[in-house]
Amino acid sequence: MQNSKITIVSGFSIDLSRIKAIKLNTNATLGPTNVLKVDLNLKYEYVFNPVKREFEKEPINDVISIEYVDYNDAQDALENLTEVWQEYSEDQER
Repeated sequence: MQNSKITIVSGFSIDLSRIKAIKLNTNATLGPTNVLKVDLNLKYEYVFNPVKREFEKEPINDVISIEYVDYNDAQDALENLTEVWQEYSEDQER
């Protein structure tokens, strides 16, 4: 298990240990190209089910979407976050 590390990158804070993938659309025909998406690892929360009258473990897939002014700003944020995430991952392997 990786140690949690919360940091600020390109104006938003994120727990680097939870990152699964970082995405930036480069094709305008597939949607906006100025939105950076960060997929986080699956987590679980316990939710009370009133019918069964018990708590159930529910999987949660979190995605952070950050809209930038234009593609270049989003690309810069992608590069910054990827660099910080890479350094964090390398530190965890030691």
